[in-house]
Amino acid sequence: MRLLNLRFLQRCGADISADVLQHFDSTMSVITAPVVRRRILKGRHNDVSNVLDFIKVSGVPLKSICRKLIRSSQHKMSTERQLPKDHAILQSLLVELLMQLKIPVLLFQESDVYDIYCARCTGAPHFRTQGSRNDWVKVQAGCEEMYGALRGRMPAKLVAIFKIRDYTCENTVRRVAGGRMLSAANPGFPSDIHGLDTVQMREDAQEFPIVDVGTINGLAHLIPEAERRWLVNSRIDLRRFNEVY
Repeated sequence: MRLLNLRFLQRCGADISADVLQHFDSTMSVITAPVVRRRILKGRHNDVSNVLDFIKVSGVPLKSICRKLIRSSQHKMSTERQLPKDHAILQSLLVELLMQLKIPVLLFQESDVYDIYCARCTGAPHFRTQGSRNDWVKVQAGCEEMYGALRGRMPAKLVAIFKIRDYTCENTVRRVAGGRMLSAANPGFPSDIHGLDTVQMREDAQEFPIVDVGTINGLAHLIPEAERRWLVNSRIDLRRFNEVY
C-alpha cells in the first residue's frame, strides 16, 4: 500500500515527477495495527541543554523566545501549569532540541491504517552534507471554517522542534515547535486559473510563533509563485486532494 495514492494518480496520467515520488518514498512509510497516533520526536541535538543553549543554536533573540513561550503556555495551559513569567527562571529550564518529527496521518479512505510522515528540521547545521533542511509542514492554526479551502491548516516552515521541561511545575514536559508561519492570500480561495491556494510570508516573518507538535498534521508541498508567495499543492495525492475539494 506504500505510496498507493501517488502511484494511482501517476497511472491515471497525472503529472507527478520521479523526484516527488522519491521524496515521499524517503519521508513516508505505512504502519498497521497497533496504531501509534502520538507524534514522535527523534534526533537529539547534543549541544543544547537549556533555553540559553537553544538561543545560541537557533539564533532566535532571547526576548522573542521568552515572550513566545510564555504566550504559548498561557494560551494552552491552565494558570497553575503555565511556564514561569520570570525570564531568569525561564531561560534556565531544561531543553531538548530535536531534528525529526514523525507524524501519523490517516491513510486515504482508511480507518485504522496510517502513513508516517517524517518532518526534518536541522536548523543551521547541514543534513547529510547537503545543506540545512527545514521542512514545510501543515499546522492546524484554526477551525475548519477558517482560511477558505485550507480549512484552518496553514503552512509553516520548521525552525526548531524541542521539548522544554518546567521544574517549577512537577517537571512538566511540553513538546513544541517553532517556525515561520505563512498566511492565506485572496483570502484562502483557490485560483480560478489553476485551482490552487496561494499563501504568502507574513509581515511579522521575523517573529517566532510556537505551536504544540500535536497541531502539526502533515507535510506541506509548496510551489514558489513569486517572492514571498507560494502555491499550496493540494494534488500531490488523493487524500490531500480530498481535504480541499
